[in-house]
This record gives sequence, C-alpha cells and structure tokens, in this order.
Amino acid sequence: MSTTIGQYGGDGASIILSAAIDNITLMQQQNSWQTSAGTLAETYAGVGDTRQTAISLNPKITQVASWQSNITNTQTNLSITSTAMTQIVSLAQSLSTDLTTVTGTSSTTAVATVVEQAKGLLSELATALNTQSGSTYVFAGQDGTEAPVTDPTNISSSTMATSIASAVSGLTSSNVDSVLAAVTTAASSNTAGTSVFSSNLSVSATTAASLQASVVMSTTSTKVGVVATQSSTTSSASSTSTGSPIRDLMSDLMVVASLGGMSSETDGYTDLVTKLNTSLNTTIGQLTDMEAQVGVQQSALTTRATALTSITTMLKDQLSNAREADAASAITATTTLKTQLEASFTLVADMKNMSLASYL
Repeated sequence: MSTTIGQYGGDGASIILSAAIDNITLMQQQNSWQTSAGTLAETYAGVGDTRQTAISLNPKITQVASWQSNITNTQTNLSITSTAMTQIVSLAQSLSTDLTTVTGTSSTTAVATVVEQAKGLLSELATALNTQSGSTYVFAGQDGTEAPVTDPTNISSSTMATSIASAVSGLTSSNVDSVLAAVTTAASSNTAGTSVFSSNLSVSATTAASLQASVVMSTTSTKVGVVATQSSTTSSASSTSTGSPIRDLMSDLMVVASLGGMSSETDGYTDLVTKLNTSLNTTIGQLTDMEAQVGVQQSALTTRATALTSITTMLKDQLSNAREADAASAITATTTLKTQLEASFTLVADMKNMSLASYL
C-alpha cells in the first residue's frame, strides 16, 4: 500500500508540479523576451501562427527600401542636371543677346567682341555637359562613366569647330543657306575623330533619346535625365537643326566664333546672323522645354517616393502585428506567471513535509 502511495501519490504529484514549474519558467523566459525586446519571440520559429506572414513581409520591406534608395540617388542626379540645364539655357540666351547686338550695322570690332564671347560660352557649354554627380556624368545617359564631351578644353580647335569655320569662311551673299547646311552636316557628324562627343553619344538624336538613364522604383523602370545629344522633348526643330538642341547650340556658338574679321559690310553676313538668331531662338525654346522636363521628372519621383513611404509604413505595421508583442499584455502576464511560479514552489515545499495521513 505504501509503495502505491509513493508511486502515485507524493512522487506523482512532485513530477506533475516539476513539469508545471518547468513550463511556467519557459513561459516566463519568453514573456521576459517580449517585455524587453518587444517581439513575440527571439526567432521566427517562436512567433506561432503569424510566422509565415512575418517571414514574407521582410523581403517586401527590403525591396521597397531599395526602390526608395534608387529614387533618392536619382533625385540627386536630377537636381544637378537641372542646375546644369539652367546654365545651358542661360548660355544660349547670352548668345542670342550677343547676336542681337551685331545683327544690324556692326563694325569688325563689335563682331570681334562677340566672337570672343562665343568662344568663352563654347568652353562653358563643354564643361557644363561634363557635369558630374559623384562619379556619374549626368548628361552621359545609361553609361554615366564616360564623359559626354571627349576634350572640352580644346573644343574650339576640334575637327567639328574647324569644319564649321571652313564653311563660314566661304560665305557670300548668295550661299548663306548652303553655308548653314554645311554647318549642320559638320555638327551632325558622328564619325570618330570628327564628333566632339563620346562614342556612346555619337549617334542620331532619336537614338540618343533612348539612352536616358533608368530608375527602378517598382516592378518597372522609368527613363530620366537628359542625354547630351538627344532630340527635343517637345518642340519641333528648325530646318537647319541637327535634331539635338544641345548640338544646335554648340554649332551656333562655333559659327559665331568663326565670324572674326567680318562686319555688316561682309557679303552674306547680315543674312547669316539673322537666320542664325532665328534658329537659335527655336533652340532656346527646346532647351527650356528640356529643363522643364527635368522638373517634371523630379516631381513624379517625389510623388512615387511618398507613395513608397506609405507602403513601407503599411508593411511595417503588418509586420508589427504579426511579430511584435503587446506590451500591456506582456507586463500583465509577467505578474501572473510570477504568482503561479511562487505558488508552485510553495506547494512543492509543503509536500515535502506531508505525512501518509495527509495524502489519505
């Protein structure tokens, strides 16, 4: 009889209490983690029914963060591009002002002054086109590692410049249109050694437009920025255009830089300058449109970034619901488990002093 009581009485009760104490201790450890770390468990394995939800949300949050980072980097490049485009538009406007001053009666001295100014503006344009954002050339398009203008320092003596100067030197009162056509041909050349642009950008204006950099900010990518030799984004080109507003501005600067020694008395001069200024005004409109388009791209990216921020907040809320512990419940559970554990230890201590009569 005593053996039966010992097996199923004191020892059995002790085993049950010990198991209960171990279970309460484990629950207390988990609850302590929830209180200190704020999550349901140290690993996803302990999260429970919401484990799969929590595991699936983390990659999504990481992906959205990557898209947001792409937008941030692109916005930096576009901001620098916008500043450079503002400078380029300003250069074109300065050239137009200079041309206006020598469109009417002009002496060789007045023209010489404008010639020197055009050379300075040409150098500024080449430098602006090689603007960088970090190590990226913002006007280079997809391949941002290669400078758009191969030799900006010597652009005034480039093959393109000398070809245009040669065409202008043959100006007469009867061949103005032919001279302008020759200028357009020289400025449009993509032949290695003739083009002042990199091999990547020495392509047609339409092809160049397709070389815009891309930003991935969702399941698809969007083209952004400006390529040095690309076509206009909106306005139609003049009859003497190369198809690229920036090329047109460069060739116009080279033409003006070639007017040294001329005056309003020179055959064909007045007609050339008048037509040049007219086409330049069209170019200025195109460049202004391109500048504005950069602003439109920036606004679109800002809108997308705001949307992605909202998505991130939503995903993190879902992750919080799936993985994070309720602080108030965790604190309450801590108190309850402590009370249960203390009661269990007290009961164990009492059982050690119980007689056979106590069990009966």
